[in-house]
Amino acid sequence: MDKNRTSHHQWINLAAAIMLTLALAGCGGGGGGGGSATGTPTPPSSSSADIAALTAATALTMTITGVTVNNSPVVDFTVTNQAGVGMAGLTAADLRFNIAKLMPGTNGGPSIWQDYINRSNGGAVQGSQERSAAGYAFGTLTNHGDGTYTYAFATDIKNVACPAPCTDADGKALDLSDQPGLTNRVTIQQANSAYAKTAGIFDFVPDGRAVTTTRDIVSNAKCNACHSQLAAHGTRVDTKLCVTCHNPGSWVAGAPNTTVDFKVMIHKIHNAPNLPSVIAGTPYVVNGTDFSKVVFPQDVRNCTKCHDGTPGATNATAQGDNWKTQPSMQACGSCHDDVYFGASPDPAKPYQTVAHPGGVMTDNSTCAICHAAGRYTDNKDIVIAHNFPARLKAAAAKFKYNIISVTPTVAGSTPVITFSVTDPTNADAPYDIKTAAAFTAGASSTLTVKLGWNTPGKLDFGNDNNSLAFGQPISINLLGNAAVTAGATPGTFTVTASSAIPATQTGALRALMEGHPAGDVTTAGTFADRLPVKSVFKDFAITGVVAPRRAVVDIAKCNVCHGTLSLHGNNRTDEPGVCVVCHNPNATDKSRRTGVGIDGKTEEAIDFKTMIHGIHAGQADKGGFRDKGITIYGFGGSVNDFSTVVFPGKLNDCTMCHAGTSYQMTGVWDAPTAKGILGTTISTGASITDPADNLRITPIAAVCSSCHDSAATKTHMQGAFQAALFSVTQTAIDTAPRQEACAYCHGAGKLLDVKVVHGVP
Repeated sequence: MDKNRTSHHQWINLAAAIMLTLALAGCGGGGGGGGSATGTPTPPSSSSADIAALTAATALTMTITGVTVNNSPVVDFTVTNQAGVGMAGLTAADLRFNIAKLMPGTNGGPSIWQDYINRSNGGAVQGSQERSAAGYAFGTLTNHGDGTYTYAFATDIKNVACPAPCTDADGKALDLSDQPGLTNRVTIQQANSAYAKTAGIFDFVPDGRAVTTTRDIVSNAKCNACHSQLAAHGTRVDTKLCVTCHNPGSWVAGAPNTTVDFKVMIHKIHNAPNLPSVIAGTPYVVNGTDFSKVVFPQDVRNCTKCHDGTPGATNATAQGDNWKTQPSMQACGSCHDDVYFGASPDPAKPYQTVAHPGGVMTDNSTCAICHAAGRYTDNKDIVIAHNFPARLKAAAAKFKYNIISVTPTVAGSTPVITFSVTDPTNADAPYDIKTAAAFTAGASSTLTVKLGWNTPGKLDFGNDNNSLAFGQPISINLLGNAAVTAGATPGTFTVTASSAIPATQTGALRALMEGHPAGDVTTAGTFADRLPVKSVFKDFAITGVVAPRRAVVDIAKCNVCHGTLSLHGNNRTDEPGVCVVCHNPNATDKSRRTGVGIDGKTEEAIDFKTMIHGIHAGQADKGGFRDKGITIYGFGGSVNDFSTVVFPGKLNDCTMCHAGTSYQMTGVWDAPTAKGILGTTISTGASITDPADNLRITPIAAVCSSCHDSAATKTHMQGAFQAALFSVTQTAIDTAPRQEACAYCHGAGKLLDVKVVHGVP
């Protein structure tokens, strides 16, 4: 793995906890409710049948049908299951209620939510909820017995007491006054973790006017594209609920105070390792939870990944483009936290080393003059400053790699590869890789052809008998190489392989092209940007007819979170069919290690089917699954420690990554050894070029143990019936008296089908 992409190799650290472990006392924790507080009404009773129906419901919908306000709001709402049937079993302990107002921005700044219900906590003010638990106010819940309910708040919003110190994190006084002409929001949290998660959201204007002012920045669907169902504090699943507590009026006391305003906190969490404060040595900690190692798995400047107001865009929101039109010190300073906007830095923030170039700012009234979209043609324009990922992608789209032919491909021959690079945005006009600036920019340009083949008699690539170490394919540099000559057709080039196909080789040969042209995206004419151009491959028969290798991973699913999956210094991009040629069952990272690594190992398997599972599974104590993390050594001996990776979605939902039903034990995977799948190497033998003495794990056990890595699970796999083998040669696997019988229980349609035990929808 290349040192150039070490940080991006933290692939799915994306949202390491994205509030999943954040437990602000003022908001109350997740899970089920608590006992009734002194003086609160006795909650309505529910029958065992009502509770059973709630437990059995696979989905719940909570709809607020109306709110009236005299002094204390009264809320009518319904709760139905996936079939639209009313659910009558909820009690006071299952529900939490909140109300906030949307205050217009001052001096041209953005609008902000302010909770009416607040608590003083540890010297700080934090937005709260009404809930049936000691220390909290709770009103009156009426269960009408048919899935409809009425809740009367305990809070008198016309006479709210402001808890000391009654300021935000910066000492600015909070305004909790009743303003009946403003948009208000009532929220209901279904807080019982035994039931399907849901929330009720209702915006209204207390004086009866229509709602005309809104602040709708992020859609839940945007979050859930990666997070499956974003659930914070146990059972909070709607960003519209989150902001009623997570607004400028809520903070955690400290030196300095830490705001938990949604726009600040979420920006910082997603960008944590790149924050100037974190780089300077100050971790990003909120209420005891350290988010400093969270990594967003794509360029964080891709703002529209999370919020987008483009009309007609998928999951656009009404104010999704506020980032373009209403910049603020709070939003911008959340990532650019080395900038200070006052006359001098905050002594409690030693990382503030850059004075705001526009001078001292006392409010957000003038931010848009310089930074709003369309005001300038340079990086002062917030869109220009943040659209680099889109510009890079557009520049890369002007290149396409083409493998035209590889011939001959019979065993013992030395193939000649004919290829081209064309511009698909210009009628596939060819590039001259000998003269085009994109391919003559030194280290900024790479272009390579690789040749790999399956292990004889097997389906997997192993690249046996090519004299190269650790199962790697033949690699041919195409730039600055005198052996690359013009082809017979204008715009094409040819190069002869550096060695012959082994005389005993059978099956198929895979040729691939990878690399990055140089682009001038950052500065016109400099050609210093690495353009992540999609890698390509083409299969050719050595003997018989080419049988397409199994398609396991859907790159479109990868890119839901990754945007563009480009690794090894942008050399390998968006094509798993290329990855598996190098990341094959014969390969480990031993060539990159100088001895025992930080993981106590001398080598780690880099077989794609085990490595990717291991990376995504992370560690149990970080919210992942594995007992131990996985560390892979890469280019230049770089150490890629994935032990803190947390998959942001449902780790057991195999369909988030897999194509079709490729995760099930069906097809070649009902009896993988017999059908040509290699065991995964965990220890290279005495010969680094001959895989015959490599020690391996049988295929099913290798895949399953890449997530289920406990000693108990290994013992189960090694049982007499399961017949998994650990640390044996491929010959021992092929000739074992029993092959893995896992499919008998875990195969498709069986009692313990992988789909069933993983709970795949």
